[in-house]
Order: sequence, then structure tokens, then C-alpha cells
Amino acid sequence: MPKVLPGAYNTFIPNARSSGNLFVDFSRNINDFACLRYCQPVPVQQTVGLWYQMGLDERARLVDSDAAKYLWADGTPRPRPQDSDEYFEEKSYRCERRSYSSTLGKMTSEQAAWDELDRRSRMLAQQAMTVRTNAIVGKLTTTAEYPSDHVADLNVAGVIPGVTGNWAASTSARMAIRRTLNHIKNTITLATRAAVNSDDLVLVMSPDTAEQIAVSQEIVELIKQNIGGLKYLRADDEFPKESYGLPPRLYNTEVIIEKTVKVTSQRGLLTQSAQYVLPIGTVIVCHKPAALEGVEGGRSFSTCSIHIYRDDDLSVETDDVRWDRLTNIAVTDNFDVNMTAPLTGFLLENVC
Repeated sequence: MPKVLPGAYNTFIPNARSSGNLFVDFSRNINDFACLRYCQPVPVQQTVGLWYQMGLDERARLVDSDAAKYLWADGTPRPRPQDSDEYFEEKSYRCERRSYSSTLGKMTSEQAAWDELDRRSRMLAQQAMTVRTNAIVGKLTTTAEYPSDHVADLNVAGVIPGVTGNWAASTSARMAIRRTLNHIKNTITLATRAAVNSDDLVLVMSPDTAEQIAVSQEIVELIKQNIGGLKYLRADDEFPKESYGLPPRLYNTEVIIEKTVKVTSQRGLLTQSAQYVLPIGTVIVCHKPAALEGVEGGRSFSTCSIHIYRDDDLSVETDDVRWDRLTNIAVTDNFDVNMTAPLTGFLLENVC
């Protein structure tokens, strides 16, 4: 280092105290992940098991308008129909264990100006939840998982009666969004034999999809006439900030913004590519879990469920290796994602 004269910037050793030990960390709280609101976690006692999908036709069957086969005249034996049972289908799950780990040196831990162990634990937990969300979205956006009439590509003319064009280009005259949602609710009501209440359905989309739908003329007019421009601009409690300009309920259907981001570039590359796990233009309509956590063996209408092995539900573990002066940190997750009730869901593609 060359000789210099004392000045305002070289007479002390720079440190973090002057900034109040400020450090910038973007770790996300795992409870903020939206997947917990549209996919029901089901704790399981074994990593491999079965679940059952019951039929639903018999409970709504009425072949004759007067139900003559059930009439019972006085003085005659009670009718004993032999065709009043229902089929069921046996399904299976298989949990797969994943470990997200890091190694921390003793000197790094002791000298860090922040809690490095805590920082890495939060980082690994977010990575695990990102993988979970990606698996859930991957399952919910696979067309083969749905009945054929529960998937619609809005680029295909006439795929939904009365709907022309996509949602982003909809107007208050065309009402493509409202017509689509009404069609979906009717489809699910018929498919589930009215067992599912349409009020329990949710609309899941990415921020970039919400951004385009929010500026469609249909939505703008809806907001102007029913919610009010001032509330829209203020983004108050009736108009959440993270709805990206959409009302919290769209035609009585709750809107959930799935904003989880995944980085798809290898580590070390100069340019890192990031994208939302839910692709732009794709909207999922699914049944909102009745309870935050499902019960093994219980009844569920949840479109998608994640079976989680009891001992490996994002468990955080540390192991101090004294001889090597290292601390191993790991987050363990053990799950399988399944479409438990595909009849309660609907997949929309190319809405914008």
C-alpha cells in the first residue's frame, strides 16, 4: 500500500457498526408460501400407503322421474334393490425424501457479524418450500391429471360456450372472465353431483398473469362500478397490495397470487435466470382445503394434496463435528403430491 496523508476515509478500520450491523437478506418466511392455501398437507405415518377415491354417481341416481323402483306398498315386502352400491378406486402415494444441506466452519460462525447458522437454515428452508411449490404446481398444471372437460385452452375458439378470446382482452361487453368462471363452477358442480360448494373454489395465478388480467377492460369497469377508484389506488384492506390490481374475490371466487420464484441457472453463471413457478397465462381453479391440515383416513375434497411423512416435515437438523470444527446443517423433507379430487379442479391455459 503506498504512503498516504491522514484523511477522512483512511484513519480508521471500516466495520459494520456504523450501519448498525445492517445486512440484506431476502430469505422468505415458509408460512408466506401460497401453496399452503390451495393444496392440503396430509401427514402420514408411512412413506408408502393407499388412499381411496370413492364413486359418486349412485348417490345422485334418479332414472325414473317418479322413483317408481323405490315405492313400497302396504302389505308387501320392503323393496330390496341389488344395485345400490358404489364403486371405488384404490390409489397410492410414495413419499420421497430430500435433504438440503450446508456446511459451516467454526471460524466463520464465530466471526460473522450476524447469526450465520440461522441465515443458512432459513435459506435451506426456503429452498425446500420452493421445491414443494414447484412439485404442487407441476401436478396441478398437468392436463393428463384432469378429466378432459376440466381443461380449456382459451386460444381454441369455442372451447367455452360464449367466450371469445382470452381474459386479458376481455371487455365489459364480452365478459370472458365471468363467463369462464360460471362455466367452470357449473362443470365442477355437475361433476361432483353438487357435493362441492362453488364458494369454496379458489383462483390461482402468477403475478405476471394477474397484472395483465387486472388491466383488462372487463376488470377495470368492474372496479370502477363496484369497488371505487380511490380504494383501488390506495390498495387498502378491501384491495390488498399483493393482488396486483385484482380484487381479492373475483366474481365470488377467492384470488390467490402464487408468487414463488425459482432460479433455473446453474450456480456460478454470470447471468442468473429467474421465473415464477406458475407459468404466465396459466390459471388453476381448485377446491380450497377445508382445514389447514388434512387427517390421514379422513374425507377430503381438496383438488390436490401433499402427503408428508410425519418425521420429515421440513425438519431442521444440525451436527457439530468437533474434530473438524464444522457444523453440518440440513433441512429434510419427505413428501408426495397427488391429485386427490381432480373433479373439483379446472385448468385454464393461455388466459393472456
